[in-house]
Amino acid sequence: MNEWKQGDLALVRKPLAFLYNDPDEQAGPQTDDVLSGWAVSVEGRAQGDWVPIRTHYGYAGWIRAEALRRTDREELSVRTETLRRVAGYWIDLYGAPKVQGRLITTLPRGSFVRLLGEDQDGWSPVRDADDREGWAHTAALDVRQDGDGYLLSGSDSAWFRQNAEQKLGRRSEQEIRQAVADTALSYLAAPYRWGGKTPGGIDCSGLAFMSYMENGILIYRDARIRPEYPIREIPRDQLGTGDLIFFPGHVAVCIGEGRYVHATAWKHTPWVTVNSLNPRDPDYRADLAGKVEACGSLFTHT
Repeated sequence: MNEWKQGDLALVRKPLAFLYNDPDEQAGPQTDDVLSGWAVSVEGRAQGDWVPIRTHYGYAGWIRAEALRRTDREELSVRTETLRRVAGYWIDLYGAPKVQGRLITTLPRGSFVRLLGEDQDGWSPVRDADDREGWAHTAALDVRQDGDGYLLSGSDSAWFRQNAEQKLGRRSEQEIRQAVADTALSYLAAPYRWGGKTPGGIDCSGLAFMSYMENGILIYRDARIRPEYPIREIPRDQLGTGDLIFFPGHVAVCIGEGRYVHATAWKHTPWVTVNSLNPRDPDYRADLAGKVEACGSLFTHT
């Protein structure tokens, strides 16, 4: 039996794995999606087929052992240079550099694959976290922007703020703000799914998380502000593009002028959609506008 122990490192080898609060998928809905190629650390003893883990963004829960393959610090340290993030909604890996090739697997947006060589007429040779090699459309791949530093640091929560500060030093505030908003908008019409983080199903904090992660910044995965993560509370009158708007149990990404994009389970729009805090706008939602609890930002305001 492949025993797991405290401190072991692993990669998710399945296209998509579900995280649960308890080692029993019947106990409640999944709390998070963990995608192919994402790294985790083992946080205690396994219970049957279930392993307690913490993700590279600090979120903890239980995951099926069959979804994991072992890795080590050396692999996590060196893989960054060759990792590519799936940027298309979904990506197929083929056995040959052509769409008529044998279909090997399909990976959701946000997964990581390892680049094995140079582009060949629009196709890239890659390996997924389950060690399957194939060809993927080069246009559907992008450089990974975030990192595994949290796990490599021994789960030092100070890493999240330090990482954000490094990213802020490389790009202008305006550029980062617009990139976060554009990323959130790129998920428009994705159906709502509790715990989801992919175009196949995403929830409110999953949308906020992915909007920042795809731009290299790891924020807390749930709909609240945590002090060890880089989002800081700001006054509502300082809310700007790319900032977060918090409602009771809900979060949205501001896209400017009082409008926001969010993943909602509302019966009229159970998908990623745009609404407004301004009562003069046709997409104004009075049920949310009056319940803003907090606003959060990466940026220091004076």
